Amino acid sequence: MDISFDNLWILWYDKKNLNVGTDDWDKFLVRISSVQKIERFCNLLGKIIPLSQLPNGASYHFFKKDVEPRWEDKQNLEGGRWNLILHKQNICKADKIWFLTLSGVMGNFFKSSIKPYITGVVGTVKKGQIRIAIWTKKSQNKILQLRIGNAWKKLIHESQLLKKFIIEFFPHETHFL
Repeated sequence: MDISFDNLWILWYDKKNLNVGTDDWDKFLVRISSVQKIERFCNLLGKIIPLSQLPNGASYHFFKKDVEPRWEDKQNLEGGRWNLILHKQNICKADKIWFLTLSGVMGNFFKSSIKPYITGVVGTVKKGQIRIAIWTKKSQNKILQLRIGNAWKKLIHESQLLKKFIIEFFPHETHFL
């Protein structure tokens, strides 16, 4: 059976180099693959290194077709991101939460009224933590952002993977990394 997502999604990878300035970080951004079929998505995730095993400073970025994983992309200019930080005690659950978040965003968990305002999902490994973020459009629309954040919170809560967690929203102009 060939079941497709509503959008074509692109997987990007980057490993930041400490010798490169923040203006040049995207020199290490590599497009890995694209997926629209659910079977291909599952195969791809089975072939790449799990998020939790990436080296420190590395990130995976799943973004909709025609959206690059950078704040300066026209689709992200006035957007922001919902962040979930998994600390040491929950890092073992990172791969499941990453898959859950990707499946929810790319699939049909998020209502059709908010899905067009989600541009991508990013997973980043930092020292002692893993960050998962949902990137969105229209950061100034508080009602929209709360609907997206509450939907993600519900998805995580219903999975019962985390007993306690906090997700926070940051407009891109805050440049919080």
